[in-house]
Amino acid sequence: MACKQESLTNAVEWTPVERLCLQLWATTPAPLTASVMRKSGSAYLVVALALLLLAIFIFLPWGAGPGALPREMGFWVPLQTSLSHLDQAKWKWMEEKHKTEGDTPTMEDLAPYLGDWTNSIKHMVALGVEYKITPLSEEKHQSDVATLSRDLRFQRGFCRYYRAGTKFSIQGDRFWPRYDTKSSLIAFYQNNRGLLVLVLFTLAIGNVLVFVVKKIQSVRMTRVTHEHQNA
Repeated sequence: MACKQESLTNAVEWTPVERLCLQLWATTPAPLTASVMRKSGSAYLVVALALLLLAIFIFLPWGAGPGALPREMGFWVPLQTSLSHLDQAKWKWMEEKHKTEGDTPTMEDLAPYLGDWTNSIKHMVALGVEYKITPLSEEKHQSDVATLSRDLRFQRGFCRYYRAGTKFSIQGDRFWPRYDTKSSLIAFYQNNRGLLVLVLFTLAIGNVLVFVVKKIQSVRMTRVTHEHQNA
């Protein structure tokens, strides 16, 4: 066996690592060695599939599934415009009702001044938007705030998932997730879900490549061994 192994290693140019693998291959029963190689390579494939499934699981809540709204911008643009119309209605209400700075109207007070936007705001409220009408102020125009009372998902958009507590104001812009998040880890996860999916997908591809390389090496060593045994 030693002579056959020596003639095999001399016939083919091997790296030191490959020579060591070949020696182990030659001194181990063929069925056992093949089984170990299959298990070793298959482990990378299993890990790759697990990473892909995890990436899909993380990605799904962004927009897939029933209940998701069609477009992110199709939601935020009307929401922003509704806040602008609320601010205009506040000042019309102040002029007509002779109110002063610091007075705060209700949504019912502003309904006559909103026109067709009354129905649009009602639609937003039905989707889970809570409007907070702020007091009249010469220094802080358009300071009304819209807050999501439930999680929202979108089928298309730059950011397809918004947690309950997301706020939007024309003056301060939206911020997400809400600042009172108890765990910084949760906030990091919510803000970087897309990056996490990309990392998991990259790791999965890496494991698939390792599996392919090991498979090629296994086939190569099996072929050479069979040729040596038949010689």
